[in-house]
Amino acid sequence: MKYKIAIFLIFGICLGSCNFFGDKETEDEVIARAFNEYLYKHEIDNILEPGTSYEDSAIIVKRYLDTWVRQQVLLNAARNYLTEEQMNFDKKIEDYLNSLVIFTFEKEYINNNLDTVVSLDEIADYYEQYKDDFKLKDNIVQASYIKLSKDAPDQNTTRNLIRSDDPEDLMQLEEYCVQNAAAYFIDNESWLIFNQLLRNIPLEVSNQEQFLRNNKLVEITDDFYRYFIYINDYKLKESISPLSFEKDNIRNIIINKRKHDLISRYRNELYRSAVKNNSFEVYN
Repeated sequence: MKYKIAIFLIFGICLGSCNFFGDKETEDEVIARAFNEYLYKHEIDNILEPGTSYEDSAIIVKRYLDTWVRQQVLLNAARNYLTEEQMNFDKKIEDYLNSLVIFTFEKEYINNNLDTVVSLDEIADYYEQYKDDFKLKDNIVQASYIKLSKDAPDQNTTRNLIRSDDPEDLMQLEEYCVQNAAAYFIDNESWLIFNQLLRNIPLEVSNQEQFLRNNKLVEITDDFYRYFIYINDYKLKESISPLSFEKDNIRNIIINKRKHDLISRYRNELYRSAVKNNSFEVYN
């Protein structure tokens, strides 16, 4: 009921001077008219979610109707401006439909037939073969990061543990961070983009290369927190990216190449089968 009230209230205001219902009653109520085009109630029955308030319903319906009217105005202008030849889209529609059918078919074929398992050896071989293609666009670091409140206990111990590569020390440091840290990341083997790390600390670095060459353990404070950053290793922009940093990227490259090869083989198989079975003829 609210839905119907919203529609009629809106059009009583927006289109009150228009006789858009026509001369005859129809089973489906006419909601709007623009030139010789009509919008019927059933066409907008599904635009409102159940439970939508009257106020929101009125806004949503008005927005939809305004969009429809504006579209019809443009379409009418286009029909009057373009020639029949310009408006003949049958070939384009047919080509688009054919492309859509083929795309959907090949996508389904890939989903059912593509081998997506890529071994570490395959990734390493690809990396070695195309190593020069993997140049870094950003500086990257292997680093641990801890954010502590200024009154957190045993911070001297934290300074020592964060520099250690002993697994037991790192386990102790993790236990400490679970209990005391506002945020932390402890992993001296994973590579991070340095700019992403800097977003987590109140530190501005104007010359990243110089900073990375001259700093190992960095400790800074703001009004509430103390930050510890230990830089285990780094690689600078334009240098060759490490394999571990490119692993996922290489896996995607290999899988995409498999997709291309799979579809190319399948297309050729279908064509050869059609030739063998005399499934087509080309007339001169």
